[in-house]
Amino acid sequence: MSQVRLHQMTSGTFVVNKGNLNNRDWGMRYEHPNPMYAMEHPKEGIILFDTGMNHRGLGNPAEWWGETISGHEVRLTEDDCMPAQLARRGIKGEDVRYVVMSHLHIDHAGEMESYPNATFIVRASELKYAWWASPHMRHVYIMKDLINTRNFHYVELPDDVDYDLFGDGSIVLIHTPGHTPGHQSAVVNAEGQDRKVVFCAAACYLRENLEYHIYSSGLLWNAESWCRTISRLRMMEKQGYDLWLGHEMENWVRHGGPRK
Repeated sequence: MSQVRLHQMTSGTFVVNKGNLNNRDWGMRYEHPNPMYAMEHPKEGIILFDTGMNHRGLGNPAEWWGETISGHEVRLTEDDCMPAQLARRGIKGEDVRYVVMSHLHIDHAGEMESYPNATFIVRASELKYAWWASPHMRHVYIMKDLINTRNFHYVELPDDVDYDLFGDGSIVLIHTPGHTPGHQSAVVNAEGQDRKVVFCAAACYLRENLEYHIYSSGLLWNAESWCRTISRLRMMEKQGYDLWLGHEMENWVRHGGPRK
């Protein structure tokens, strides 16, 4: 079974009202990472999992991201964005062969435009929903981020199937809906890890979401689907998988990520 070399990065951090993450601690300021990853496969080259925030919006954040960042403190510089992070690791944009998208929200899909020659792996339901989301979700799909990616090369996966990306067990994509219809997480066999890791992305923000089935109040496509996803992640953890949660700072640091 092949392994990948893992580069763990965060696209800056957000300081948010924690109640938006756990529907409980309203008024508590909470700083969370925006995880993104690069993986080096021994045969297939460079694969990204999510692309973080878009450096193109830094000149005028209010105009680029609008109400999506209203009320939040965004701690982000161009050095935090994916192109600069990869460059520091000696990875050029043209080296990126595949980009796996957990989903297409602001803090995950921002830099897609930077990799026009890559193959993008996305759930078909997510791609369609991003372009015409329900009214309460439209503000987190940033059209300025997506507009130039419309004719990119996509592999559109069906829902409710697990997909072994290279057929060697190194990266397996699982459908984890709830936060969005086509959200997917990645099960990764990474060098230096004693067990397989799961990039949960926004399928599960915090440990308390996992332990108590507490879900976010705002950015939620479907609560029933979300609960099923959480149940699956809980079972995977019992089976020995290491869950890398989407927006919990202590979980992020514990797995080797830098605290911004």
